[in-house]
Amino acid sequence: MTEPHTLTDRYVAATLRSVPQRQRADIEAELRALIADGVEDRLEAGSTPDAAEHSVLSGLGEPRRLAAGYADRSLSLIGPAYYLDYLRILTVLVSTIAPVWFIVLGITTFASGETAFSSFGAAAWGAVEIAMTVAFLTTVVFAIVERTSSRRAAKNVAWDPVALPDVPDRRRHLWGIVAGVVMTVVVASAAVLFQSLATTDGHPPLQPDLWDSGVLYVALFFAIVYLAIDVITHYSGWSYSNAWAAVVLNVLFAVPAVWIVSSGRLLNPDYFAAVGWPEGVGVMTTIIVVVIIVLAVLDVLDGFTRAAKSGKSR
Repeated sequence: MTEPHTLTDRYVAATLRSVPQRQRADIEAELRALIADGVEDRLEAGSTPDAAEHSVLSGLGEPRRLAAGYADRSLSLIGPAYYLDYLRILTVLVSTIAPVWFIVLGITTFASGETAFSSFGAAAWGAVEIAMTVAFLTTVVFAIVERTSSRRAAKNVAWDPVALPDVPDRRRHLWGIVAGVVMTVVVASAAVLFQSLATTDGHPPLQPDLWDSGVLYVALFFAIVYLAIDVITHYSGWSYSNAWAAVVLNVLFAVPAVWIVSSGRLLNPDYFAAVGWPEGVGVMTTIIVVVIIVLAVLDVLDGFTRAAKSGKSR
């Protein structure tokens, strides 16, 4: 007749069910020796055998948790070894990909014939969806990495204070945001004012169909996204991912802007002819194109400069 299993047997069996087969023999021997030593210590202290066994097993805790320790397996979705990296990368990805997707989706929706309001709503919802998708995929990747013991072991590298980034100048960045808001308002007001400077025969400085085409709405759209990125980086700090996102945004804006200006879709030649300066169209077109390119290049360089000073590679 089979002898009844002791509480220790049941505890060891429950623990071994959660560890790899190749480790079970060694873990069983180690665990039984640990329990036996604990029971012996309590018996010497005057405890009864049953009470001593129960006390030792209670102190070891739940078998599945103990097995996770033996197997070096995480019991959390993303453990402390990778959580800070996960949080930092997730923040960078969402703050760079979502705004770019917001712009692309807004432009394509508007170009398909939707109103500015509908395009903005579609772009905002698309940005939320892409942010949720990025968050989900990033979490899945880190959950897999967390459960890969070799990678987790490689993560145990001593932290060096030399790697600390410089203290960001928050006040300077905040003034940059304020300046961006002021500049956006000034440019938008100037565009409206220019159209009121029509000649006596009704020729405005800008092409009359510029308003109906939605180009100015798209420009305002870009300005809002630029300001949003400035606000995000004000709190999260600059990184090279932010800098590359700035490159994408500048290309998405500068290339169409240069094409619109150089193709004659911005300035109204009838206006310049009416004020007696017909060659002014070419002069102003050149100036505006140069300004757009210079501002885009300066913005890109500023992004990489801030990223280098912050010391963040991601």
